[in-house]
Order: sequence, then structure tokens, then C-alpha cells
Amino acid sequence: MLLAFDLDNTIITADDRLPGDIAEAICLAKDKGHAVSVLTGRPHSSAIAFIEQLGVSHYSVNNGALVVGDGEVLERIVISQGEVEALAKRYVGDKALEYAFMLGDTIYVRDPGDKRWTWAHTSNRNVEPFEAHEVNEADKIVFATDGRGEAMLEEISAAHPELVLYLWGDGFLEVTGKGAHKGAALKRLADTLRVPQSETVAFGDGVNDVTMLQWAGRSVAVGHAYDEARDAADEHIPSPEEGGVARWIEDNL
Repeated sequence: MLLAFDLDNTIITADDRLPGDIAEAICLAKDKGHAVSVLTGRPHSSAIAFIEQLGVSHYSVNNGALVVGDGEVLERIVISQGEVEALAKRYVGDKALEYAFMLGDTIYVRDPGDKRWTWAHTSNRNVEPFEAHEVNEADKIVFATDGRGEAMLEEISAAHPELVLYLWGDGFLEVTGKGAHKGAALKRLADTLRVPQSETVAFGDGVNDVTMLQWAGRSVAVGHAYDEARDAADEHIPSPEEGGVARWIEDNL
């Protein structure tokens, strides 16, 4: 069986901890012969510590934009230079709109001192002011929408239907490249590990987890999951603060 875990609010708590009971349960599942993967919206630099702590060799970051297996890149999907330029032309000139164009370990933003990007300074990443000529492509783009999320979602979807978009409430809009989502990443990992779809179990809570929950043979929504994630899942378990994943493994494996 392949167990596929989102990180934040699935096995990682709101205060950025991997609880000992969850880590122990996942390692026990590995010892019993089950494969384990991590699929997260985080960038590689802030996900890798948890991935290594769990001893996971197959994983995906940036919402499926990068898929890794045994140290090798299995898939990397970027937002192309043309798409970056089009989105920058449309939105970067709006002085009221904050944004982050993410590429590798660098985040290009309007104001590196903006409190919305403070988290980036503690995630092994460089935060630099945006200069169009420096950003030729992007792993992911995030807009701080400030109440304009629905309108921006419609605008970008109409102009760039191939891009993948996630609206988190009405605070942030995430954009990844064509086919870059967790469902496709999980399929790639399952194929690489030769695990049939029916033998995959996905755990997640966010709007970016829906494609993964839909693709998996069995799907589990965790904690205070978004409605879209709950609707896509077969069952619901408690949050990482309450040891939900640990109990599920104990009860089912």
C-alpha cells in the first residue's frame, strides 16, 4: 500500500511540528512494508526537513510542480516565461496587490518587508524585489488577493486555462503550471513505485489536496479540512494536534 501525506494541518501542526505519535506511526507503517510519500504545497527548502525526518524517498513539492524519487527528479513543471510575463504585465503594476513569483530557493515580491512574506525568511529561501527581467519562469506564483480572489480566479482562468489555480478563502490565489497538481504527482509516484491506484491512500485538508484525494483508491480528509477536501474524501479524521493520522494507521494497518 502507498500512503500519501500532505504536510500542513495533515501531519504537521499549526505551530509547525511533526508530532511524535504521527512520526512513529508512519515509520511503523514503513517497517511493515508500506510505501510512504509526501505531497505538499511547500517548496523543497521548507519541506525537506520533514521529508528527511520521515525517511521518505518519493515526494512532491510546490503542489505537484516537482516530483522526486530516490534523489532523482521524475517531473518538473514550470510556469513558462510567456505566462510569467503575461501575469506580471497584468498584475505587477497594481500597487495595491502583493505577489510572490517563486523559482527554486528565491521568492520575487513587490516588498520583501511585507509581513505576508515573513515566513519565507525562515524557510531557507531568498526574498528579493521583483524585476521582470530576472524572472524567466516560475515554479509557483502566489497573489495576496485581498478580497479580489474570485475575480482574479476568473480572469486568469479565462486568459490561461492551462494553468492550475487554487483560491484559499479570499486571501491567497496560488498558480502552478499545466498539469502541476497533486493528483498527477501521486499517479507518477504510484507508477514509479508500481503500486496500483486501488492500493493508494491519500491524506489531506486543503483545496490543493482535492485532486490527490480524488485520484487515490481511498482518501482521508484531516482536521479542519476545507469543504472541497471533505467532499472529495471517503472519510474524515481528527487534526494532527489530536493525532488523527496516528490513530488511522493504528486502526487500519
